[in-house]
Amino acid sequence: MKKEKLETTSIKEFAEDIGVDYEVLKIKQKLVIKIKAHCEKNKISQRSLAKQVPGLTQDRISKIFSDRVGSMTIDKLVQILSTLNIKVSVSMKKVA
Repeated sequence: MKKEKLETTSIKEFAEDIGVDYEVLKIKQKLVIKIKAHCEKNKISQRSLAKQVPGLTQDRISKIFSDRVGSMTIDKLVQILSTLNIKVSVSMKKVA
């Protein structure tokens, strides 16, 4: 079985190619950047983080650190940030 290679030029096109809402993907990406930066700065290992968040495995954390968050919910990413004592705020604006 031959796998088809996706040819994309932007994250927005990538999201469309895999059937994911682009705005959701952007939000997840921002949350993941915060998680990774905090863990690196504070020397928190993937295993240690997984132990702190109920229902989270080291394998799932590894996927987050590898930017593979497709099936990870925004709720779970916010829960991870909350566990790390990082406040998340949401703002909205109408786009033209």
